[in-house]
Amino acid sequence: MKTYSLEVLTPRGKLFEGEAVHALIPAEDGFVGVLADHAPYVTSSPGGKMEVRLASGETKSFQVGLGFFQVLKNSAFLLTESVES
Repeated sequence: MKTYSLEVLTPRGKLFEGEAVHALIPAEDGFVGVLADHAPYVTSSPGGKMEVRLASGETKSFQVGLGFFQVLKNSAFLLTESVES
């Protein structure tokens, strides 16, 4: 499966970086699912549960705080105030 680069950043630094196959991100109007080759996209995030399926097949879950999410050129970034595994 195709992958894309995903980073989760907080004021304390980068808390996650990896090659994702799929991510489910909490967004203003619910959730947004992201796959490789996703169209450019920016949204605010109210926080909540974020799930990431990695290229290895492993699934990671995080509880994220308020923030912003961006997808551009097969790279995605979640800028958030807090993250808990």
